[in-house]
Amino acid sequence: MSGLRDASGAIVIDEAEAEEDIRRVQIAREKLEEARQYLDPASIDSERMYGMTRDALEEQFTRMNKDLNDWQEFCDATVSYIRHVVAEYQRIDREYAAKARELK
Repeated sequence: MSGLRDASGAIVIDEAEAEEDIRRVQIAREKLEEARQYLDPASIDSERMYGMTRDALEEQFTRMNKDLNDWQEFCDATVSYIRHVVAEYQRIDREYAAKARELK
């Protein structure tokens, strides 16, 4: 989302661009879910291993799953934040439009 300014210096939010940013974040989240699907079958194979190799793999799988969860939560928070910012600017625009109508 680019923070553009109009001729008067006011910040202008491009809603279409914000939606495109949301789409990109959602695609990234889907890629993270795909990565998780590849990780899960690999963890099943580790059950056939023994000793330190198995322990190391399980530790890595656990860490990677946590990282995937964290990144997915970050994607969700980013989408929520973008939507919040757009809604806030829409609210401000409505308030200014109402005040402008009152002054006429």
